Amino acid sequence: MHDCCIVGGGVIGLSIAWELARRGRSVSVVSCDVLRHGASWAAAGIFPAQPQDAITQLRGTPIEQLTQYSDRLHRQWAESLLEETGIHNGFHRCGSLSIATTEETHSDILNSVEKWERLHVEHEPISLKDVRKLEPALNSNFITNHLRSAYYLPHETQVRPPWHLKALRDACLRRGVTIVDDVRVQSFNFDSDRIITLNIEGRNLANCSIHAAQFCIAAGAWSEDLLQKLNINVPTRPWRGQILLHKTDPGLLRHIINIGSGLNYIIPRNDGHILIGSTIEDVGFDASTTPLSLNRLSTIAGDLLPDLISHEPKEIWAGLRPGSPDGLPTIGRVPAVDNAWLATGHYRSGFHLSTGTAQLIADSMCGISTDLQMDFFSAERAGLAESTNLVS
Repeated sequence: MHDCCIVGGGVIGLSIAWELARRGRSVSVVSCDVLRHGASWAAAGIFPAQPQDAITQLRGTPIEQLTQYSDRLHRQWAESLLEETGIHNGFHRCGSLSIATTEETHSDILNSVEKWERLHVEHEPISLKDVRKLEPALNSNFITNHLRSAYYLPHETQVRPPWHLKALRDACLRRGVTIVDDVRVQSFNFDSDRIITLNIEGRNLANCSIHAAQFCIAAGAWSEDLLQKLNINVPTRPWRGQILLHKTDPGLLRHIINIGSGLNYIIPRNDGHILIGSTIEDVGFDASTTPLSLNRLSTIAGDLLPDLISHEPKEIWAGLRPGSPDGLPTIGRVPAVDNAWLATGHYRSGFHLSTGTAQLIADSMCGISTDLQMDFFSAERAGLAESTNLVS
């Protein structure tokens, strides 16, 4: 019997578990995947630049405020995780260049500029000469012939998702969290409108029940199926993203390169690894990679860094992001269930929003009010969730 059971072992689920454990709660985590196979492991780990006064004033819409709130927590979490586990999660502010090489990406950047100005995000238009100075390894001929506009954002940040997940998992275990991997939730047992147990099974486990006083479903794109077992309808569509990984000499690139509004990007790691992503594909629960998408990413990288074309990628992978009909995450109580919460639908921002989401869920599960507008992310918003009577 635990105080809390978290269904989902990705960055959202582990973050909630660690935050609850830090508050003295006994926690179990049930995960359908081993760590490397989840969408969180496949993430790029980019945190778009935020207003630097967000530590005292949150700006914009509720989702923009949640992003700023999460962003300011990440530095604290990186330091705490390092102190608890000795694992550095790769958090550092490397800055970024947003460049446009087509009219479409130029239009994307102009829309981004309006948002940066509205939110007071530090940004600076830079010239072709500045781009060459900041990133001399970029293809000079391609930049000269195609550059439409470029901006420098000094506060864009990155983490290493595998390192962060390893640190989170280790921190959870050190605080007594029970983690059960590679299992499936078969059903829930109820007493009136409360979940009493969830029933799981896996290759090495059959007909096992997890008892807890509170439950939270944070299973990414698989949350919809789990909620249907509660007779709750919260659509959570999987969107596939594919990524290439190359290995170069450290220091080849110094900043994240965002093409347009950042749907495509090149991320340099300090050790010389370079990530190129990403795709947005509506293919259901298919996490395979495809030659067509990988070739497109290779072309993007080759235009800017021709030397990469002559080498095979060190690794390729894909992950399934959990989307929602209105593009917003769902964070808060599960309708019609007295002791269940939900955290899913973060789409491309799961890693960035993981800290703020964990704080909000932990506050709600502990009965603590928050200044952020939780109703904006509720399952009931705009009739998103439909429920029927629970069957004991």
